[in-house]
Amino acid sequence: MEPTKKYIVFQCYGNEGTFYECAYSLLSLSRMYSPEDLVNTEIWLYTDNPSFFQSFKDCSLPLHYRKLDAAVIKEWKGGINFVHRVKLEILREFTADRDGIVIYLDTDTVFLKRIDEIFIGIKNDESLYMHLLEGIVCNRENTILRKLDDHLQKSNTAPVNGKKINELGMWNAGMLGFDTWYRYLLDEALTFTDTEYPKFPKHIVEQFALSMSFQKEGNVKTAAPYILHYWNMKEARSVLGSFFNYFSDRSWAELVRYSDLVNMHVLMQEKISFLNNRTLLQKLLKKQWRPQKQDWAELVKQLG
Repeated sequence: MEPTKKYIVFQCYGNEGTFYECAYSLLSLSRMYSPEDLVNTEIWLYTDNPSFFQSFKDCSLPLHYRKLDAAVIKEWKGGINFVHRVKLEILREFTADRDGIVIYLDTDTVFLKRIDEIFIGIKNDESLYMHLLEGIVCNRENTILRKLDDHLQKSNTAPVNGKKINELGMWNAGMLGFDTWYRYLLDEALTFTDTEYPKFPKHIVEQFALSMSFQKEGNVKTAAPYILHYWNMKEARSVLGSFFNYFSDRSWAELVRYSDLVNMHVLMQEKISFLNNRTLLQKLLKKQWRPQKQDWAELVKQLG
């Protein structure tokens, strides 16, 4: 029996910062896996700028490209002109004629450790993965969930596994893991998105659509122990931009080594500490956190 094919899929187009995030995510993958470990794995980048990735020297990852252009992106946003609808169309196209395990990742992700257990769970237990559970919608734990709960209470969508849809969990969709035989869940998520977004035009509609569809097939498992999704850290793009500019002439192997100098957990903690310790005036002025400038030459010395 041939081994199960594995695919890792990113969407990366538009903003320069998105490319820095994607490249950093790929470096974190290279920290975990040697080229020999990935002989049965393909990494697909849905991107409008393949040359950005092709410029890296001696990249050892099995990269493949699906070139995007403005016309395709516009088409995939649909008549509702919803940017997050593009993810669903990417995955529907990708899984249409492939069989195997798919790991989808937003660009603002980091591999914390090997994901072998996720692959095993998908193959042997037919598990479905998303990043982490953010809350139960009807618990109304934050403003956006309260607004979504109000909307879903008026929805005619059928219950899921005996639960009203507002009783379901809201999962972070920055990571998705599934076997391609579950491709029909993507169709269901797209139908829900196209129906509900015009009535509730919020970015979380696609996220909840995937959460709802995945939960139809049972318990969703978390990928958080394996993958970090730093979705609320757009400020980190300046650090990543500085990193890639400073090390622009280095090989992929060197970049993998030096990527340890970027610690996303530390940056996240610095931001939290800043926000928690703002003075009243700073809060009134809505003063925002900015990461400090990195001295890469000095940091390199610390690697030994």
